[in-house]
Amino acid sequence: MKDSQKRTCCDISLIHQDEFHDFCRNGNLSSFIRNRKMPLTDRLFTMINRRGITLSLELRNYMKTAHPGMEISKPGYLKQRMKLNPLAFYELYRHHNRNFYAEPGFSAFHGYLVLAADGSGINIPTTKETLEEFGTSSRKGTKPQASIGLGCLYDVMNRMILESDCCKCKFDEMRLAEEQIDRIPETIGASQPFLVIMDRGYPSTAAFIRMMEKGILFLACLKSSDYKKEQAALSVPDTWVDIQLDKSRIRHYKGTDIGRRMEELGHITLRMVKVPLPEEREEVLITNLPSETFDYRQMAELYHMR
Repeated sequence: MKDSQKRTCCDISLIHQDEFHDFCRNGNLSSFIRNRKMPLTDRLFTMINRRGITLSLELRNYMKTAHPGMEISKPGYLKQRMKLNPLAFYELYRHHNRNFYAEPGFSAFHGYLVLAADGSGINIPTTKETLEEFGTSSRKGTKPQASIGLGCLYDVMNRMILESDCCKCKFDEMRLAEEQIDRIPETIGASQPFLVIMDRGYPSTAAFIRMMEKGILFLACLKSSDYKKEQAALSVPDTWVDIQLDKSRIRHYKGTDIGRRMEELGHITLRMVKVPLPEEREEVLITNLPSETFDYRQMAELYHMR
């Protein structure tokens, strides 16, 4: 990856800055003042460099390398770690990403960054607190299992996670992706074009309208039940289709800003592309990518990147 050593040095430089230390204190200015066995910078490094072994071994190995002959107790370490602002790592991660896109040399497709949106559920320890905060993924009437929802935007060509959010286990993947897309220019720069690829769980007429009005390019795979009438009428593998915003499509949004906007528009025009699959199957992609820049063959290539 380009200039990785240089960017790592830049990350380390941020960790040593007084302003970053103030941010790590989480509003408690008395935290991390004393010159302890493991200063704040070392505490951050131990958390970034975790290798998946027991915490006692992690601490022993780190101290052996960073401070030979010195030991730190596990309870003392955990007590100090509780005072650390967890958003410090989010700030460090955004700082790292901004530096990556600040200089030329990253990979792009026809000048566009190719971002994949995806969401998933992850089981976490089941406690009263985690169930209240994140909810359960278990079926009703069964033993609850606490889970979190995770949504990401991933730069598939440069292998960088640009945005990630943890939320309740049952969340709207498309709505979260929209919020993340709005933050992308802060990381890559306002002038860098990008496009977003999404799977079958994302298509939403309301979201498509909001993205088009912001000038965001997207490519998504449709379920057979999405725009059923329009899919059935496709006579060529690549064509622009008028999607009528009739009462049945507006009903769910009635009385909202986007519902009123849908009524004003009356229809939207999007491109539908049939992509052949093995065993005489096919899938339909929907996009607003211009035909003159992205031809039929590139649609399957782009979606495959996801």
